[in-house]
Amino acid sequence: MDAPDRPRPTFEIRSIDNYHEDLLANWPSHWPPKENRVYQHDVTPEHYEGFAALLELRAGERSIEQYLAKNREVLSMAIWMFATGHHMSWLFPKTEIRPAIGSAGGLIPDYLMAGANSDGVSWFVLELKGADKNAFVKDGKRIYLSSDTNKGICQLMNYLDYCARDQAYLRDGLELVGMREPRGILLIGTEEETEDPQMQAFKQAWNRMNPRLQIRSYHALLRQLGTKLRDHRRLPG
Repeated sequence: MDAPDRPRPTFEIRSIDNYHEDLLANWPSHWPPKENRVYQHDVTPEHYEGFAALLELRAGERSIEQYLAKNREVLSMAIWMFATGHHMSWLFPKTEIRPAIGSAGGLIPDYLMAGANSDGVSWFVLELKGADKNAFVKDGKRIYLSSDTNKGICQLMNYLDYCARDQAYLRDGLELVGMREPRGILLIGTEEETEDPQMQAFKQAWNRMNPRLQIRSYHALLRQLGTKLRDHRRLPG
């Protein structure tokens, strides 16, 4: 005997635009503000080509900052290196996390960043140096942090320490919902310098021993961008 006819399942195909509209209409209360959102999925091959051209020229900090300010989707890929942002990303440029009071100067990171995934929202403080700067220097057989890296690391330490100590101001005063214990990212230089095996080993050791304060090159960001585009078949494999 033939099996009785059963209703066939139906599937609703939703465009990414509809997904965005639904998300905006039902914005999670524990997420940061809508106004600072960035969709990582909006990156394009043109983003990749433009950013690769900047790195080929070893662009300085100002040129890098200007490009990333106009192409926020590229910068949002920085937190992709930390396996977050799949659901949503946020960028907060030049946010004064501590006002200047008396002899104490204000604290203004280049960017605060956040990314949401199934585990919740993770926060980052980002400091930018130029692609024309070296992260490390070699003196004989020894490797050291360059002066530019040392400055960036010290800046990030100040930012991270303040964020850990005054979370109430960040959440209530600046409305950075859910911000707590951010990680630091220093973007500096290109991968050319780590072609030296000793420098590569030193960098790997630093990032392994300092998981909350990472040193990454702009080529690492470019690779993340390329991976994202290839995953969506927007770049050849």
